[in-house]
Amino acid sequence: MGELLLDESKEEIGAPWSVERRFRVTEVFLAVLWCLCSGYLSFYFTDCLMSRWLLNYTPQATLVRLLTINSMNAYITSWVLYLSGGSEDPRLLLPAWISIATTLTFLYHITHPRLAILKETSLSISVFSIASFISMVSLLLQLHLTRANDPPVPLFMILKQCWEYVKVAVGMIGIGGRAL
Repeated sequence: MGELLLDESKEEIGAPWSVERRFRVTEVFLAVLWCLCSGYLSFYFTDCLMSRWLLNYTPQATLVRLLTINSMNAYITSWVLYLSGGSEDPRLLLPAWISIATTLTFLYHITHPRLAILKETSLSISVFSIASFISMVSLLLQLHLTRANDPPVPLFMILKQCWEYVKVAVGMIGIGGRAL
């Protein structure tokens, strides 16, 4: 078996992750989160438009409009990913998906100001807010973990100690379970 190596960074599988690798994983995770947020916002954007179209047009005309808006959405999304460089480098996916989600949120609130769909409006704001909060916390944690010569934060020290206790307890349960 020998040494198993990952991509060009030549890091061993069992070795601690480098700062660059942690940032890459965090950025891709956040890009996926914002992609899901964009999908959710796109669904409610087209759903509300479809509800309005069904009142004014036949179902066939509504279906054509729905297919057209989804095709335009897919085309513009692919161009945003291409122009931002996200299709070439995964590190550029995060800003691309944040801009896509921001644009969808903006379009949703501009096209639906007079509709009495308060539930969906508050949900779209909640989805955007939750994704923003998770992004902020993840990036702040990454910044904290990469800084050197900072004084230790008591909360992190306590959490680290608790984590060690949990690992020991799980190890003891694992050993006790095998002995039975």
